[in-house]
Amino acid sequence: MANELPLLNDEQLRRLARIIYIQEVEAINNIIFTSEPELAKYLRDSKAAYDTVVGILDAGGALEGKFKDDETRAPIAHDIFSYIVYAANMALQTVQNYTLRMNYVDKISKHATEIINALEELDPTNLTNVRRMADEAVQYRNAMLEFTRKHQSIASRNFSKWLKETGVKFEDLVQRYQVKLGLNGQFENLEDAEKILVYNEIINASGRGNVIVNSLSTFAGYAGIAVILFTAGMMVWDIFSSEHILQTATHDAIVTVASVGGASLGEVVGAALSTQLVGEEASALFVLASGIIGSIAGAFIIGAFVGFLIDLIFHSGGSAPLSTDGNHCYVSPMPDGMVLALQILHHTN
Repeated sequence: MANELPLLNDEQLRRLARIIYIQEVEAINNIIFTSEPELAKYLRDSKAAYDTVVGILDAGGALEGKFKDDETRAPIAHDIFSYIVYAANMALQTVQNYTLRMNYVDKISKHATEIINALEELDPTNLTNVRRMADEAVQYRNAMLEFTRKHQSIASRNFSKWLKETGVKFEDLVQRYQVKLGLNGQFENLEDAEKILVYNEIINASGRGNVIVNSLSTFAGYAGIAVILFTAGMMVWDIFSSEHILQTATHDAIVTVASVGGASLGEVVGAALSTQLVGEEASALFVLASGIIGSIAGAFIIGAFVGFLIDLIFHSGGSAPLSTDGNHCYVSPMPDGMVLALQILHHTN
């Protein structure tokens, strides 16, 4: 059985975003930066991540209000706003690292802008385009809802244990299910929609079930595909990595090396690898992705580059070489959006 995210509504999400932002500011102010301007930049980025979430909720709510009396466009506007709400839940509750969340909410914002503009320009008398737009809005809404419903499951934990016990690497896992779907060539050269199908196949095989409940035929535009690919990649990484638990010694090593003025990404990875990691854990890819996405025993690797690196991993299926050159980073705990969401629901009910 899957463990669903606690779904917050528009008002609750705004409260969650504000609490996360306040706690992020506190965490950032506890970091010893190399300069005041750099501290200011990290604070601006946290505020930008917060503002983007509020902005997409504002835009979705305004769209629904604008077309509430429009018989043709009202249901489409409602589905678009629902998609935005589900996406905001995913961003705030499953992406603790705000330097990575910035990348995610920027993708969501670009897609929201695209489909909102498309609806506003839609000719309600053109039934073909109305039907196409309605199908697209439903598809995105349903896909994001499935992601929230299948965030975790007992069945996928068993699958994750099997992956660890058999020593499967992330790139080998991706390649195995690419071959199963009959998709030839390098994963990185596939169309993004095909990459989503591969990730969906892994999610389904793990026991969580399909997140893409219909075909991808109604998914339109690069912006929307980018949101779904990132979301699916995050879920596959969670399935792959959840049984690989990095210990306190690794946490202490990366915190120490980055404690004053941060460190180069290579130094942080080297510190982690020096703690006698074994198997798949003893790889730069695993340390990087774990430190950025899920944390190393509560410590996140934060930096301006993290969105680029995670996109590179998801777009290549883990096969692309990852360079740590020239990337300066910091290590810090970050607020847990899912825990905070549960607290908001508890106090609301």
